[in-house]
Amino acid sequence: MNLSPARVRLSGASAELQRVLQTLRDVVDPGVGANVIELGLIESLSLTNDSAELTLVGTNANCPLSDLIADDVFRALQRALPERDLYVRHDPSIEWTPRRMTPAARERLCWVAG
Repeated sequence: MNLSPARVRLSGASAELQRVLQTLRDVVDPGVGANVIELGLIESLSLTNDSAELTLVGTNANCPLSDLIADDVFRALQRALPERDLYVRHDPSIEWTPRRMTPAARERLCWVAG
């Protein structure tokens, strides 16, 4: 079962990527009540034998919860990949819009794609 929206750039072993993405579904944006996968906050995830690199997209440049979400993502990666070096970063050059959300999340939260 593929757990990631098509727009997420993934690199690494498929089964392991799916396991990590499932773990990331437990990371919820407390301001919205939806997880980071549903909200489209994950831009990319790359796994190697030694490390994991994840790029986050913030809903806006001034989001007060961005650091909290990044910390929660980091802790989720630590649980899923305890023996790896982990890198989590925000990419402020990528604009977030409701189109990044899964259709089910947009419907549930009554957000119109923009």
